[in-house]
Amino acid sequence: MQHTKFVVVKMRELLKTAVFAVLGVIILVGLITFFLRMGAGEETGQYRDGTYEAAVQLGTEQAVVSVEINDGKIAQVTMQEMAESVAVMYPMVESTMDEIAAQVIQNQSAQQVDVSSQQTYSAQVLLDAVAQCLAQAEA
Repeated sequence: MQHTKFVVVKMRELLKTAVFAVLGVIILVGLITFFLRMGAGEETGQYRDGTYEAAVQLGTEQAVVSVEINDGKIAQVTMQEMAESVAVMYPMVESTMDEIAAQVIQNQSAQQVDVSSQQTYSAQVLLDAVAQCLAQAEA
């Protein structure tokens, strides 16, 4: 009878070891798939999809800068709701916005955007608005 008890205890230990080994494999596979998916998520982009807006104060008038994000990447940067008085008082704003938009889309960031020295005030105001939109869109 002592042999039987010894075999039962040994079987119980083997069963525990097998259960822990299976759980270890399951946890290991789960961790591997988690880290593989985490790397794949970075390829889609760093921003949440949608359209984000920020108001820009130009003198006494206000304009709205809009940044559109598709598939986690910056797709379009535009200025909306610009009054005629803004276009007259700040004639360089539209061309500055076009220049900034092209660079922001190319860089996928509001960092390291170069504009001509004639448009520094307008460019800084517009870049701040774009950065504000991108801050809202960050995932």
